Amino acid sequence: MKKMTTRIATALLLGLLCVAPAFAKAKSRLLTVGQDFVVGATTVKAGTYIFSVDEASNELTVLDKKTKETVARAETRTQARSGKGPFRLDFQLVDNNGTQTLASIAFDGEKNAYSLAATSAAAR
Repeated sequence: MKKMTTRIATALLLGLLCVAPAFAKAKSRLLTVGQDFVVGATTVKAGTYIFSVDEASNELTVLDKKTKETVARAETRTQARSGKGPFRLDFQLVDNNGTQTLASIAFDGEKNAYSLAATSAAAR
């Protein structure tokens, strides 16, 4: 009887562990950016946008705050942030031939940072 109870408990635990990643939620934040910048191959005008990272598909999506339309998409790579918390918002733009390009984003309270791939697809 003890052996059967142990097996049932193990099966339930494995089932829960396998189901948890299926409920992974995209992380998103509302940010106001004061200058034009590039995400992938798309230029995004200064304004307020929803930045959403889906860890399952490794994709950053920039949505317009008012219309909820997709402004830009880019492939990301997840990297662990160094140091101890508390982690703050980190939005890095790099100068690329006179244009500001989004290099990485890390949300407040998150242990991961998301770097944008050099070759990424854009949508609009």
